[in-house]
Amino acid sequence: MNLWTQLRLRPRLLLSILIGSTLAALWPGAVPLTTRLLLGWDFTLWIYLPLALWMMLGRAGSVNVQQRASQLTEGLPVMLLLAVGGALASFGAIALELGSAKQAHTANGLTLAFAIATVCSSWLLLPVEFGIAYASLYHGGGKAAHGLEFPGDDEGPPDYGDFLYFSITVAATSQTSDVSVSSRAMRRLVLVQGLLAFVFNTGVLALTVNILAGLIS
Repeated sequence: MNLWTQLRLRPRLLLSILIGSTLAALWPGAVPLTTRLLLGWDFTLWIYLPLALWMMLGRAGSVNVQQRASQLTEGLPVMLLLAVGGALASFGAIALELGSAKQAHTANGLTLAFAIATVCSSWLLLPVEFGIAYASLYHGGGKAAHGLEFPGDDEGPPDYGDFLYFSITVAATSQTSDVSVSSRAMRRLVLVQGLLAFVFNTGVLALTVNILAGLIS
């Protein structure tokens, strides 16, 4: 499944990319390319993340998860790779932006707020995307289907909110809390997210120190 087909299956993401890119391109003033790209990234996430969280926590029940899972499973590696690559690039770009602003003595409250918003949005993107990945692998993974054991089986099959809970727990603590992992494919996916969580949490800490240093100076 190619990238375009995968995006068509995820209209919220496609709409967010189109609007975010347009807003960044039309942003007035002589803005450096790095800043304009960061604006496009941020606008996209600020539109996509609320829509995705509303879908996962609000209106999507377990039936809707099962219906969408088989469609999204095939393109999961590409989408996760794009999300991780974009988040890493945004961290690097913010570090460069802060360094340039500090050298030019142009850092101000708006610059720091922009940096904090970018870091928080990029961090949140990964557990959201991994939550979708866990749901797709659980319901549409063929022989590797299921693989997560949630407590409270009497409540019915897990929905997107359950997978988001599991994903954010791994992202924030590198632990799986009260959910058991029972398949090899799911363990590998959890391992990937755990390693990425360590890298990103370390990066967030480093950028936070950088931002605080900018505030002090």
